[in-house]
Amino acid sequence: MTVYQFEDRKPKVGKDSYISKSASVIGKVTLGSECYVGPGAVIKGDYGEVVIGSGSSVQDNVVVHARPNELTTIGSRV
Repeated sequence: MTVYQFEDRKPKVGKDSYISKSASVIGKVTLGSECYVGPGAVIKGDYGEVVIGSGSSVQDNVVVHARPNELTTIGSRV
């Protein structure tokens, strides 16, 4: 699992969430509880923010990248 701080932006990972060791979570990213982040997935909140609701799944090799100064949201149980 690769979870990186970017400048002053730190990821927050909810209880019982799983992040594959080959996935990357970078910057201002909030994962709710019981989320799944598959192999090769990249979630970037370097200049924007990403919020993923509880029980959601980001599958293998998916990239979620927020635009600068904007919020990207994936709801719960998606």
